[in-house]
Amino acid sequence: MISAAKTIARISSRRLTLAYLTALLIIAGLAIGSHLIFATALAQHRDAARIINVSGRQRMLAQRIAGLAAQYALGDPTALPPLRAATDEFAAQEARLSAMAHADSVNSPSSRQLRALYFGGPGALDTTTRRYIADARAVAALPPHAPAAAAPLARLFAAARTPLLGALDQVVTIHQRESEDQLASLQSLQMALTMILLAALALEALTIFRPMIRHIAASTAALARLATLDPLTELMNRRSFLERCEVERLRAARYHRPQSILMLDADHFKTINDSHGHEAGDQVLRAIAQTLRTIPRATDIAARIGGEEFALLLPETSLASAALLAERLRADIAAATHQIGDRAVRVTVSIGVAAVPDKPDGIALALAEADRLMYQAKNAGRNRIATAAPTPDLFAAP
Repeated sequence: MISAAKTIARISSRRLTLAYLTALLIIAGLAIGSHLIFATALAQHRDAARIINVSGRQRMLAQRIAGLAAQYALGDPTALPPLRAATDEFAAQEARLSAMAHADSVNSPSSRQLRALYFGGPGALDTTTRRYIADARAVAALPPHAPAAAAPLARLFAAARTPLLGALDQVVTIHQRESEDQLASLQSLQMALTMILLAALALEALTIFRPMIRHIAASTAALARLATLDPLTELMNRRSFLERCEVERLRAARYHRPQSILMLDADHFKTINDSHGHEAGDQVLRAIAQTLRTIPRATDIAARIGGEEFALLLPETSLASAALLAERLRADIAAATHQIGDRAVRVTVSIGVAAVPDKPDGIALALAEADRLMYQAKNAGRNRIATAAPTPDLFAAP
């Protein structure tokens, strides 16, 4: 019982709470880290998708601008408003793409390719696009059939066929490749984080939850022992003894088998406590309990039900057989010597023996009868047994 109490003391609510919070914090940290990484990767993917979308629209606008410019130059004045609108939109999108390329500080291969494509010299996309916008606005500023529109219109068609569309295609290709690389990296990262999370859970299960559950189970078992056993003798206490007795009574009643009960009380126990101290009294009680554990059969049930009172249920035992066992217990206890300090002390017991009647309250009746007979044995001189058997009804010590 001492070890059980120590186990309960070790497993404090504070330690359990700290262990549980540690596990939760580890899992929460992994979850938050995964969320931040995925959020960053998804944001980058959205940026790439947005650039791909803008670049694709720029290609369409470049073709539309060239067509509208030609239509206007050939004498269709209705093409002028959509030409200006398309040119303005194209210029706005160009400024947006150029600013994004300028702001890209990542030194990845795709970022370097984009910067070289946008700002890599006279044939760079930024220069080509600005010239294209200038030519489109020059055509729109002239009247239809103006000879001066021929040169900018020719440049518009030349740029729309190869340089501008090719560069915009390269932008889309680079961003698509970068997006695909990001998705592949994201998948690898997801797999790695899943493995880390599983490893963390396994580690927590081994280092936190498993010991916690083991300690809780040990504490529960210790509490169960404290609830059912007498802490001094580690025999059953009165409550658990009565519960077991009732189970055995029902079984005996079902199969019509005999049962008996012994009640034991240490003789002159107060004198031992007064003369030698309570520690000596506890030593004597533990010695009696040890005898009750070793002499009866494994199926017999022993308990300490009071201060110096003990009880023993004997299943499958007639009253006569119970009286023989009681006499053996009495003799062995009386023969034992207990060394207390420099003195050898002996103790005797008085025992009452009663059969358990086949009645719903049979255990209570048998205990009351055994208790009465135990006091009968005390009144007859102690260190003896008394039984309800007709012959003999009193076994005296020699």
